[in-house]
Amino acid sequence: MRGSLYLAGRYGLGMVVSLANMLVMTWWIGPHAYGLFVTAMGIVTFLAAVSRGGVDTYLVRSQTPPDRRWYGTAATLILSGSIGLAAIAGAATPLLIRWYGSREFVGPYLALLLTIPIAGLTGVPIAKLERALDFRSIAAIELTGQAAGLVVAALLAWSKAGVWAPVLGQIASQTLTLMASILAARTAFCLLFDGWRAREMLSFGIGFTTSVRTWQLRSLVNPLLVGRFAGAEAVAFVALALRIAEALGTIRLAAGRMTIAALGRLHDRQEQFRRTLERALYLQVITLGPLLCGFALLGPFVLPRVAGARWVPSLVIYPFVAAGVLVNSVYNLQASALFVIGKQWIVMQAYTVHIVLLALTTLILLPRFGIVGYGWAEVMACGSYFTIHAGLRRCVAISYRQLVPSLAVFVPCLFLTPLFSLVHRIAR
Repeated sequence: MRGSLYLAGRYGLGMVVSLANMLVMTWWIGPHAYGLFVTAMGIVTFLAAVSRGGVDTYLVRSQTPPDRRWYGTAATLILSGSIGLAAIAGAATPLLIRWYGSREFVGPYLALLLTIPIAGLTGVPIAKLERALDFRSIAAIELTGQAAGLVVAALLAWSKAGVWAPVLGQIASQTLTLMASILAARTAFCLLFDGWRAREMLSFGIGFTTSVRTWQLRSLVNPLLVGRFAGAEAVAFVALALRIAEALGTIRLAAGRMTIAALGRLHDRQEQFRRTLERALYLQVITLGPLLCGFALLGPFVLPRVAGARWVPSLVIYPFVAAGVLVNSVYNLQASALFVIGKQWIVMQAYTVHIVLLALTTLILLPRFGIVGYGWAEVMACGSYFTIHAGLRRCVAISYRQLVPSLAVFVPCLFLTPLFSLVHRIAR
């Protein structure tokens, strides 16, 4: 119970710090510089997640408590993999220059590649803390790192450092997080290698990474496709809308992790399993819906005053992104249920279809309709969730009777402001 509270608190406070960082950056460095940062950071974040290769998760889930050789071998695997990925990504710079038709992103991109080994290695001491259920230390470390990054970025942005403000803030945040996690885990950092241990970790990690990182591929659509066809400022507008919607929807991430723990105890009691899942779905929707709709209605008054009038185009994309987050909140919990049942390949299939739909519809609609095309792509990609619904229904027949009225109110509410604006323009 205490671990769940720390987890929920970490997500909540993390959302506040993340929003503060985003608003400082958007106000002081502007859409173009922020778009360059997001373009580079989107690629680097995905590579940093892949660099761990599921090795850190193996350390957490291993039935045998890992010793010094386990942690040393894990650090060696992650470090070598992350350096290799960073080198490949650096070598691909000429291809990216050709793709974007610009060199502006190169400096920030190459600098951020240095954080891939740092972020990767952080997974080893954090895994040791998770095994000890020391969520209090983990929350403190992650929030301190985020806060330090915010302070560094804000000072540099105030000094008119432009795109380098968030870049150096990110490097400071990742470095401090690694140092603090090593100290908290009370383990000497060492590089060792044991072939048998390496095979054990990689055999688990490759399968785990394939399923989990499939969903994270969606984070590349904005920097790669929107950046290619609409430019850095469009990347910034989409990124701001995504960040706001996902920050307000952070609750669904904590709920997903807690649901796995709760449903895991009801695996053999199907009726209780069904009722618990239905209640969790309803509570999540009625909690998340008002938050998303609140910003949809107040955004036109709040955003220009907080971030500046030049960020108003983000409000065009927000309703679509928020609708995607709200629908995802329903199926995120169902995906958690499928993980508990052992049907993770159904989830992976749905996520693969989601990425394909999002990428293809963005490619088709974005060049014709601008960033609104990306918004429609977000909505159309929600069709992939039918795979999760159908897969779970074969095991547990849940009812949407409570959810439908709430969704019927919240989803249209997200689009009220742009609808009123359209009617007003036509009337004039």
